[in-house]
Amino acid sequence: MWRYQMAVKGSEQELRWLNHQAQRGQLLRHIRGNWYQFQKTTTQYQVFSEYVSGAVATEIDDQHTPFKLLAQLQLTKPAVQVIYTGTAQAGLQGTRVDHQDAPLQLKIALAQRGHLLNVMNIRLVVGLILAVIVIGLNVSDNVASWGMFVWLIFTFYPAWQASRIHKQANALRVITQQYDDAWRPTMHVFLKNMPAELDTEKVTSLGAWVYVGQDHHGMYWYDLKTLASAMEIKQSLQPVVGDSVSISIVSWLGLAPIGFI
Repeated sequence: MWRYQMAVKGSEQELRWLNHQAQRGQLLRHIRGNWYQFQKTTTQYQVFSEYVSGAVATEIDDQHTPFKLLAQLQLTKPAVQVIYTGTAQAGLQGTRVDHQDAPLQLKIALAQRGHLLNVMNIRLVVGLILAVIVIGLNVSDNVASWGMFVWLIFTFYPAWQASRIHKQANALRVITQQYDDAWRPTMHVFLKNMPAELDTEKVTSLGAWVYVGQDHHGMYWYDLKTLASAMEIKQSLQPVVGDSVSISIVSWLGLAPIGFI
């Protein structure tokens, strides 16, 4: 059985989905792009994934290890291999290994996003060429309308997929603090009842802070270039400034501040 799933290869999100399938008796056997092949099983498996350099031998002897090799996937950007294994041993099924591979996952996510956007661009150009041909053939308006509808869905579906990967990439940027070539919207942060300026060193993980100004009533305001949401900013700031400080945030879209709604 084949199933389609859009996820960063080797990520925690993909692993949760694979283990959910394993709990339903569907064990991973093969991966081709975003298509996953499963095999029916009555044995309870826990699935793991690991990144391996192409220079490292990836042969696994199933007879001398509690882990069964399920699938291997070679990536080109970056050039790494993702190894998927599973174990049926109860003592190992609760094990969760943190490989600290978020920077590598970010590279994979950005490569997947770029590929999807390239697919969209190719479909867009091909569709425009076909549209010119259809116009020249003087087909009926009904056929042309349906053709346009199908072409739009076919063209912009990769863009929708890319947007999902983009959200995962943004989350990985926050974790890794790698913002090279990334556009970060500016959030306007207002802190009321502050006795002194905010120690931005304590919240540098949120993004780049710029002090804007203050009034005579303990109100300080800052610009923050970040990929975090307004709620995430507030949740990170409150323990730093204390419960007595009121936090209001105006998004880069100019929406009403949190607390004023």
